[in-house]
Amino acid sequence: MRHRHLELILDLTSRCNIRCTMCCFSSTDLLRFRPYDLEPGANGDMSGAVFRTIASDLLPLTHTLGLGCSAEPLLHPDFSRWLRTCHGHRVPNIWLQTNLLALTEAKARAIVENGVRTVAVSIDGTTRQTYEKIRAGASWQRLHSRLDLLKRVRAAGSRPQPELRVTFTWMRSNRDQLRSLPRFAASIGAHEIDVRFVVPTEGVDNRGELLSYVERAELMEELWRVAREATSRGLRLSAYPAMDPEPNTRRSVAGKITHKIWLISSGIQGADSWRRTLHELLNGCSFPGRLLLIRPNGAVLPCPFWEAEPIAIVPRDGYREIAESDRLRDISKGLRMGCPVGSCQTCHMKKDAFFRPFVKENAGFAGVR
Repeated sequence: MRHRHLELILDLTSRCNIRCTMCCFSSTDLLRFRPYDLEPGANGDMSGAVFRTIASDLLPLTHTLGLGCSAEPLLHPDFSRWLRTCHGHRVPNIWLQTNLLALTEAKARAIVENGVRTVAVSIDGTTRQTYEKIRAGASWQRLHSRLDLLKRVRAAGSRPQPELRVTFTWMRSNRDQLRSLPRFAASIGAHEIDVRFVVPTEGVDNRGELLSYVERAELMEELWRVAREATSRGLRLSAYPAMDPEPNTRRSVAGKITHKIWLISSGIQGADSWRRTLHELLNGCSFPGRLLLIRPNGAVLPCPFWEAEPIAIVPRDGYREIAESDRLRDISKGLRMGCPVGSCQTCHMKKDAFFRPFVKENAGFAGVR
């Protein structure tokens, strides 16, 4: 049996059905990905040739598969059929990032029947007014009808999954609604919340939405308060901004142990977080060698933040070519040695590799035998 060591994210399409104000889709109908002379399939969708190579070469090595990154995966006409293929390859953990508005009963059944563990729904407002203002073209009523559809189809099945995750991008327009997020998420039956700051995005001027005008201590206090309320409501923090130590706390040894247990149980410092941190310590970043992102045109990237040329092209390149690509080797080596290349030079995610002097300079892609 081949070792499953990959985390894989697929952008199935270049399209979206709404125009969020902070997103690149606010100014375009179709995203374009490097290399720009390499077009995806019809309507900006990933072609069957690209997906077949992914299915044969990469899915047998994948432990976690994410469907959706920059666009709306439910718009792909072969979404349900391809999801069955992913399930047929026995990928242990499949999750979906979506606005859910394009969900149909057939797609809901495909999600429930084909091993999807988590449906992460982007909901950047806890009220109709804020949600529809930020997610232009979306309908609060449509959102709730799709949530009800997924809940009904799941209840009719024999599995308790998928679990629901609420993804919330924190920005100026919804600054005050982070506080009501735990209550709202619990009210729609969510199991997890995913909170992230809005960040500068290529192709759109969203500087007016950044929270850089707020004092860091104030933001940290709000994040801690929401984290505590979320866990009190039984919600897991599947992703959460890096936080400073909790303010106004002076703990005994027993208190520190209790706090550490809470951090782990909440998800802030769960098993996945520790694995990513270890990879970061060893390699200077948690992404290269652990994760691959494949765009609709077959471009393979070492992480979601990579903006330079891809490290490989599917279907021209299979797993072996990706794993042994000179570009990936240079990216990994540059991070480990403290000499980043390409997009890593300006990326806020990179760190200093703690074990830099002890790492082999020509170490390759993790998992290659």
